[in-house]
Amino acid sequence: MPSAFARIARWATSGPAWSLPCYLAIALLLRLPAVLCADGYEFVDQQYQYVDPAWHLATGDAWTPTWEWDVGMRSWVYPGFLAGVFRALLWLGLEDPLWTMRGVRAVHALLSLLPAALFWLCLVRWRPVAAPRLPLLLFAGAGFVVALGVQPSGLAWGGSLAIAAVLAFHGPRGHPLLAGLLLGLAFCGRYQDALFGPALVAVGLWQRRWPAVLLLALGCVPGLLLQGFVDLATHGRFFHGPLAYFDANVVQGAAAAFKQQPWWFYLAAGVVPVAVLVPPFLGAALRTLRAGAGVLPGAAAAAALHLAAHSFLLRKALRFEYVALALLVAVLAAGFGAAAPAPGERWRLGHRRLVVAVQAALFLWASLLFSHAGPVRAAIALHGEPAFAGELLVVDGDATAVGGAFYLREQRLQVTAVPRGELRDRLRAAAATFVVAVRDDLSGIDLGGIGRLVPLGSFAGMLDLRARDRRFLYRFVR
Repeated sequence: MPSAFARIARWATSGPAWSLPCYLAIALLLRLPAVLCADGYEFVDQQYQYVDPAWHLATGDAWTPTWEWDVGMRSWVYPGFLAGVFRALLWLGLEDPLWTMRGVRAVHALLSLLPAALFWLCLVRWRPVAAPRLPLLLFAGAGFVVALGVQPSGLAWGGSLAIAAVLAFHGPRGHPLLAGLLLGLAFCGRYQDALFGPALVAVGLWQRRWPAVLLLALGCVPGLLLQGFVDLATHGRFFHGPLAYFDANVVQGAAAAFKQQPWWFYLAAGVVPVAVLVPPFLGAALRTLRAGAGVLPGAAAAAALHLAAHSFLLRKALRFEYVALALLVAVLAAGFGAAAPAPGERWRLGHRRLVVAVQAALFLWASLLFSHAGPVRAAIALHGEPAFAGELLVVDGDATAVGGAFYLREQRLQVTAVPRGELRDRLRAAAATFVVAVRDDLSGIDLGGIGRLVPLGSFAGMLDLRARDRRFLYRFVR
């Protein structure tokens, strides 16, 4: 009698495709752990360049603009959308910060069903594959797809729209127009997503789909106009954001100030593990990718162009290529469905199992990781202090080390960075009574008799794996 695991595996990989409503229910269920558990923010920009300005728009609370906002290189389109979500959740009575963010992730999860639906249409209606169940399940639960689908940031929101756009381009009749509309909106979330457009145009020209190329181009216009007029209203110049982004990062070289990586970084850190391009599975992986590219040529071209173009930029981070890697997963999944291995093809079977294992691990990462838990919990605790009035000293950190204005929730906010050696002099001169220390506590510091620091709590990141996520909260008493 087969085990329960064997029965589940057979259900997931065998049989006809699920109906579209059933598949969307499965996809939504796979996003539920991330909605409930993936609190915090994966990278600092997610909080300070998207969530905090959106909360400011929604409530009028104070926030700390980063230098990117000072030069006007960020778009207000996504923060405006997120502010609307905040207002709706507040109207429903949801005020607790962590539960508010869970509500936000739930809204994003619902929106992320659009690329899931388009993937179903690709593999079931437009370009049917022989064995659709495993590809559908693999895409719905892929770690990068889930992360982009639930996390609130312009990168994730735009990325999810970009995936949907690339998939929609494979459809008949008016779907390339939908692809253009989605890609134009994705551009408002993250300007680099525009690079998927040339890849789709190239594929359309190669396939001689002249109307599809024209509809794609026309569909992009509303999103571009939206970005342009929002910039005109907020900065006084049409397309100020993209132009300022190009000027800051390319002309003035601001990106060079960040950590740089070699040209092969995305290949080694992204493509190789996601596609399992390692011996002895290299041949099986390439055959699967070739089969998948035959089903989803636009997705294959879009992922390849985006990865190749950004490999020549010195400033690299894996999150910049989540969208391209998610499209790579879509191509792999389509390849599994189009050319399912026979029982005797052990290398292809082994490769498929390894790809599933990698995505299962990434699914757990996207679903359970409480990123920057130390700063978030410290900010929530500070908000709960009745005497806190918005003035705060941060030792060995900067304004982005305090968890975010969304969690502090103050009408006035003054965050001052202080080196550890200057804390005593700053406390003597300043009116601030609350101090947050980054990484190390202040137990051995000498205040020279001007007062004492009363510990209010220590907060660490998930499993306390990174010392830089530790926060120590104090109240200064004279």
